[in-house]
Amino acid sequence: MDRNAAGKGKIRLSKSLSAGEKAAVADRKEAVRKGLAKLGISADVNKMPNIAVLASGGALRAMIALYGTLVELKKNNILDCITYLAGVSGSTWCMSTIYKYDDWPQKIESLEKLQIEKLSQDKWNVKEGTGAVADAADEENYSLTDFWSYLIVHQLLTELDETELSSHKVPAERGRVPYPIYAAVDKKTYHKQNEGTWFEFTPHEVGVPGLGAYVDLRYFGSVFENCQLKEEKPQKNICYLQDFQVVSTFYQAYQCVVELHLRIVDGKEVDALFDRLEKLLNTPKTTKSYEMVRKMRKTWPSSDATKRKNDCIGLGKALESDFGVEMILGKPLKVIKEKVVDKIVEKPMEVIKDNKVVDTVVNKPMETIKDKVVDKPMEVIKGKTVDKVADKPKEVIKNGSQATSSGGKEADQLNPREKPPSEQPTEAANVGYRVLRFVNVVRKTYSCLLTWTWGTINNFLYKCSSVNAPALTEEPVLSLIDAGLAINTAYPLILHPERNVKLILSFDFSSGDPFETLKRTVDYCKTQRIPFPRIDEKELNDTENPRDCYIFRGDNGLTVMHFPLFNKVNCPGKIKEYNDQFSTFKRNYTREEIEKLIIAAKKNVINVRQKILEEIKHTMGSQYV
Repeated sequence: MDRNAAGKGKIRLSKSLSAGEKAAVADRKEAVRKGLAKLGISADVNKMPNIAVLASGGALRAMIALYGTLVELKKNNILDCITYLAGVSGSTWCMSTIYKYDDWPQKIESLEKLQIEKLSQDKWNVKEGTGAVADAADEENYSLTDFWSYLIVHQLLTELDETELSSHKVPAERGRVPYPIYAAVDKKTYHKQNEGTWFEFTPHEVGVPGLGAYVDLRYFGSVFENCQLKEEKPQKNICYLQDFQVVSTFYQAYQCVVELHLRIVDGKEVDALFDRLEKLLNTPKTTKSYEMVRKMRKTWPSSDATKRKNDCIGLGKALESDFGVEMILGKPLKVIKEKVVDKIVEKPMEVIKDNKVVDTVVNKPMETIKDKVVDKPMEVIKGKTVDKVADKPKEVIKNGSQATSSGGKEADQLNPREKPPSEQPTEAANVGYRVLRFVNVVRKTYSCLLTWTWGTINNFLYKCSSVNAPALTEEPVLSLIDAGLAINTAYPLILHPERNVKLILSFDFSSGDPFETLKRTVDYCKTQRIPFPRIDEKELNDTENPRDCYIFRGDNGLTVMHFPLFNKVNCPGKIKEYNDQFSTFKRNYTREEIEKLIIAAKKNVINVRQKILEEIKHTMGSQYV
């Protein structure tokens, strides 16, 4: 096997950067040299280190704020000096949009105005979104990522982006734009943060830098075994990749509620669930839920099953009140939650009794639910859910089958993966088919909710004997999720030694602790033995009223500049007001709110411009001392 070149049917096993990235960065250096010259800084392209912009997650807040940040960086001639742009979560929504344009840095102001117009109109194509999610549900590896991408993110961004990440090669390879890096993490290992946790997506490859294992972007999602291509699958589009960034606190907390409910009888093994809930909900936004969790934890050991059940229901409602369930879920998923998930959370015994498995629920509740709902979901949902979600679907389907020719199939035999056959031209038959497709989406989404399945895609490292990572190589399917659950900024990717990044401009759009990304990065780097500047904990104490700029210099020449979005300089005395108004869970923005947020992001750059210039000079100058 060629260990350094990823060709068709091959995995590239190397800790070096791809040939495509090396060429793109080399071409970018001349543009950076010219950008530095505008700032009065001379540099030798053969010696100068790289500068990176890191943009954190934060849903729409991060997307909008990154637009404002990039516009102001361009105005101040700083954007032209940037070699890498790496994003997590909501920031990647901005990146994936602008990188459709070959020379987006020259158009960034007009692109910002266009995005303001789109977001303020709050329009989306319902038919296009539902059609896309129905098509995705026909695939073997359907997950909540597909549902969120095509319905929820589609609504948030008001467009369904069906372009492919590989299309970003053109602007990157011409050196016109910073080289983009998108981040995701492995669902099974993100708690441990091992070498196989972080995945990166570039215009050339998808890979695991910690393991030195990559696959050409065109074949990500195809079927591999022992590093050989077995079955080629279509490349995933941008809309799907955007959703590796979306697993919100609400969903994580709600999952814990469901798991607690499964333990109401024996009451055991709940400490880890309460620990996780307290960590997730210890924010100003979720005070009600947090206090309820702490109270539940104290009373849980002495409560009976009925009291525990009612507490779980109450906590679920408190979460919905704190976050705003329709705001978070969107109407399509809200319907599924009300019609399906609530049956398990609020009335599990009723569902179980209906399926005559009462005797096993006490001892094996998950097995019971899995057997009846996951393994045979169509049977359960057809009888329990569709009658309530659709308007008399049985009657519609029956009419449809009666309207078909004698050679047509009965309604129960219709395959939701097949398009309506030409022998069934009637509207009734088509309605029956659409109902079955809807049922297919509902039952698969429900199954994914129950098993918490996100980002499932064929594993290009399956049975790859050359990679020593059993947690990854033994599974035929990967499950990738929002990298923000590990670290809400892509430090682990940008710190790859061959990227030679010596100055990091980290724009933090996170909610909560404005220094959490730094703290987690320090821990990660210690574990992985990666050089990182020493962080003085005393500087990170003022979480409620941070400064606009923090500078940390390391012994290896790396400097990190950290910029909290809301700070005592750009919104003095109003930090809490801004955090509350622009919460991570805010789904709809008025034009006035968008412009207010963009102004705050731009002020952040304007106010620290001189400090950035000084650090650029220091970084470039230190190479020649």
